[in-house]
This record gives sequence, C-alpha cells and structure tokens, in this order.
Amino acid sequence: MGTDSRITLDPAERPWVEVYRRLTEVVLPRPIALVSTVDIDGRPNLAPFSFFTVVSANPPYLAFSPQRSGRTGEKKDTLRNVEMTGELVVAVVTEAIADQVNRCSAVLPWGESEFAASGLTPLPATRVRPHLVAESPVNLECELVEVRTYGSEGGAGSLVVGRLLLAHLAAEICDEHGAVLADRLQAVGRMGSDLWVRTRDTFPMPRP
Repeated sequence: MGTDSRITLDPAERPWVEVYRRLTEVVLPRPIALVSTVDIDGRPNLAPFSFFTVVSANPPYLAFSPQRSGRTGEKKDTLRNVEMTGELVVAVVTEAIADQVNRCSAVLPWGESEFAASGLTPLPATRVRPHLVAESPVNLECELVEVRTYGSEGGAGSLVVGRLLLAHLAAEICDEHGAVLADRLQAVGRMGSDLWVRTRDTFPMPRP
C-alpha cells in the first residue's frame, strides 16, 4: 500500500455544520424514527429523526436525538412536547410513506399539525396521548425516561430515552411466529445529504 492519505478533521477547528455533514455521511445507514407528540393542549406534532436506536431490551428502551435549530438555537417542537407531557409514539418509516414523512421535516408554525400537512392519518393510541400513524405498520407507544442535553447552541443535541409501553405491529409484516420480516416491512433509512436508502438488499451473517 502507498502512503496513507487520510483527511483528519478536528471538531475544535471546524464549523459544527461541517462536522455534522461528515458524521451523517459516515454513520450509515440510519433508521428513522417518526416521532408523534402532543403539546400541553393536546395539539399534535409529527417529526422524523435519523439519530435513533434501541438502547435496552430488558427493560425495553428506545432513544432518539433531536437537535436544536441550526438557525435560532431553539428547541424543536418534539423536544418541547416530550418535556411537557412525558409521552411519545415512534412510528417506523417505510418506502410507502417516505415522501409524506419527508414533508414532516418542513418547518411549520408552532401548533400546526404535520399530520395535516403530510396527509398522514392520526389514530388514537392505547396508553399515551400522542397519536399512532395509521399508514405505518409499526407504532411504538413510549413514556419518557430521561432527557440529556449536550449544549445550548444551534446544532446541539438532546438524548431522549423512552420506555416502550406497547408495540403495534401490522399482521401483514409478520410471519406465523410473529417475527417481523424485513422484505415485508420495507423500512427506509437516511444516508448523507439528501440521500435515503432502502433495506431490500440483505445478506445472512450467522453469529459465530
């Protein structure tokens, strides 16, 4: 091999937006949490987040990370709602609803519903006030466990951890044993920039 030609990036010396872009170009693919919340008056909000994962199975905890507005440094509606109510629903994003989910990332006035703007349908949840997303085959009702905040400037993130209360799975995505089949779910994820990714191209890799 020839001389190593790596590019080294020091976050202390580069604008945060550049660091953000590089991170989202290399932490791939990222699943998308479509997070449904309500404010203290019950007005719904719906927003996608690709900083999203499972953090515990027993007890079952999920986490996602909303960032402060890069323009204003203000908290986004989802974070404010979760802090006020302590409840959320996470819906899985599939190929069939990808375009509508993308519309949910538009900046709307406080209190205006992304359900209406995107054409997605709210359904009553069982144990929490935020709505399920009718068009998603997976909806996860959660209660807030904690919020950790990492900064107060534009682009700073908060880690929101929720405990799973109920999981709603569409029967058509499951086999006879209740396992979710990836080829039926057809989830999508985020890559860098404006690129999204399908999950159709899979291969087996048994654990040793």
